Amino acid sequence: MQPKRITIDGVIGTNEGEISSQFIKSQLPINGTDPIEISIHSEGGSVFEGFAIYDALRAYAGLKKCVVASSAFSIASFIPMACDDVEITPNGYMMLHSPYSETGGTADEMMNKASLLAQMKRSMIAAYCEKTKKQETDFESILSKDTFLNAEQCLAYGLVNRITPAPITGRIFARIQSMPHGIVQALFGADPSGDNREPTKGKTMSDSQKPVAATVKQIKAAFPKAKSDFIVRAMEQEMPMEQVAATFATEAMSENEMLIARISALETEMAAYKAALPGTPEEVIQPAAAMEEEVKAVARSGVKPVAKARSASVATAKSKWDSAISDCVSKGIPRAKALSVVNRNNPGLREQMNSEAS
Repeated sequence: MQPKRITIDGVIGTNEGEISSQFIKSQLPINGTDPIEISIHSEGGSVFEGFAIYDALRAYAGLKKCVVASSAFSIASFIPMACDDVEITPNGYMMLHSPYSETGGTADEMMNKASLLAQMKRSMIAAYCEKTKKQETDFESILSKDTFLNAEQCLAYGLVNRITPAPITGRIFARIQSMPHGIVQALFGADPSGDNREPTKGKTMSDSQKPVAATVKQIKAAFPKAKSDFIVRAMEQEMPMEQVAATFATEAMSENEMLIARISALETEMAAYKAALPGTPEEVIQPAAAMEEEVKAVARSGVKPVAKARSASVATAKSKWDSAISDCVSKGIPRAKALSVVNRNNPGLREQMNSEAS
């Protein structure tokens, strides 16, 4: 059976003349199982419409083939990841970068939008990794800037399954600002005059202006809790405000995950301490209570606590205790039992350690 052919040739979006998710859904075979072949030559466009197209293809049950002929830039590079089989023309390119959106509003509104962009970035990375079997860190680096990959590089990364035999010269993008000259020539060939001059430069992504780098004042106003090193990094990389917001949200989410892991580790340590440490209830409760206070302090502040400086005698007592425990464990004694053995063989050592530690 010949596959149903669907073409994405143009900007992805909902404006007149653009390729919308609704249009793609209308082109899918009604029975939901016939094979389809999607041809892509697109400079990208709306992130939201791109995700909607990806989701529609992902949900389609029939065999899905995609041909990058000859470009899939920005969100258009994400759409082939929904297909079972992907080809690219010999002169083809894919361009990957993090999703961005020109936006304005209050700090809370920008934080919400930044959080959404960060989630979209995670979803895109997950799809790229699923297709290529590579690690998330590989695509974190690729998406950190506009990364152009030729056909051979796309094949090497695993973004496509093969390279087609013949090149295809696609229509010239309406605006192609910041595209390297060699890529312009590979995709579009000579200009209408017949020579190899670079076509008039315009914009890469639909009709939007290239974002302007944020100022220190804008960053501080939108994100008053931003640290100085973050602001310096944003200025050095000339991040536009939407990228600042997305990066800030991503790093905040990462810090929250680390905080949750820290609290979980403290709770586990506290439970183990209560279960394994022998002695009277009073002797057990005091250090356990201290651990509970540390967990609460971490949860309240969101900052990993810094250990207080300890005297040499405390360090020596703890060192002796740890050494004795390790010695027992190395002899095959279970750790829970080792605690009891060390406590029995070293009278007063645990009390000294706990007392001085408090």
